[in-house]
Amino acid sequence: MQTEALARDFRYNGARLTDPSPAFTLAQVRDFYANTYPEIVNAEIEGPDVIGNRNVFTFRRAVGTKGAPDEQLDVRSKIGILLDSSKNLPLAIRTYLLELDRFASAHVCPLLDEELVFVGALFARYAG
Repeated sequence: MQTEALARDFRYNGARLTDPSPAFTLAQVRDFYANTYPEIVNAEIEGPDVIGNRNVFTFRRAVGTKGAPDEQLDVRSKIGILLDSSKNLPLAIRTYLLELDRFASAHVCPLLDEELVFVGALFARYAG
């Protein structure tokens, strides 16, 4: 039997963040990403969730917004939740969401209204 150290990954607001340094504490990682995501400084750190050979930590913003819980999430958060937690997600939908997340995170093009509605429907179906 071999032991293997699990690499760390981080998630914030639907974005996948790489570990800037394995020597950093979780708070130092949060501070590191504060340059890109200023609102992350008030985020709670959840995890780790073991996914494959990685420890995945999630930064959750404390928000005080009105509405139903799934209305409070933006589309990238919904995509991240679907990809992280839906074991029964069909491969074609998983592939579509990965591409959609890649385009959304790279700001290549804005998402279409139809895509936003479709992601909302998938979220209601698979994450509910």
